[in-house]
Amino acid sequence: MRVTNIDTLSALFDRLITERIKWYFFNKENNQEKTSHQTIVIEEIKTRIDKLFSECLESKEYLYLNEQRTFNENSIVEELEDLIINDINIGEADRARLEETTKENPSIDKMVINEKRLRKANEGRARNKNKIDQLLYKTFK
Repeated sequence: MRVTNIDTLSALFDRLITERIKWYFFNKENNQEKTSHQTIVIEEIKTRIDKLFSECLESKEYLYLNEQRTFNENSIVEELEDLIINDINIGEADRARLEETTKENPSIDKMVINEKRLRKANEGRARNKNKIDQLLYKTFK
C-alpha cells in the first residue's frame, strides 16, 4: 500500500515537478554544482515512477491511502497539468513574499496577498495529487 505525500504516483509527480523547477532556477543562475545535483535527483525520481508503473502493471492494481479532501472529476493528464501550475504558483508566491520582506519598507498588504496565493496553490496541489492517485487506482481496479 502506497501512502499519499510519500510514495504515491502523485507524490512522485509533485516531487519531480518541484525538483525540475529547482533545476531550472539553478541552471538559470549558472550554478553548475546545484544543477548537476538536481539532475541526479530528477533521474532517481523518474526511476521510481517507472518502478511504480511496473509494479502496477505486474499486479494489475494500485493501492494507496489518500488525504481526505474533496475534488472534481478530471483526467490524470489534466490533473498533472494543474499540479504543475499549482507548484509554480507556490514558488512564485513564496518568492514574492520573501522579496517583499527584504525591502526597506515592506508592504504587509503584498505579503498577505502572496500568503493567500500560496495557501490557495497548496490546497489545489493537494486536490490534484489526490485525484491523480484516485484515477490511477480506478484504472487498475
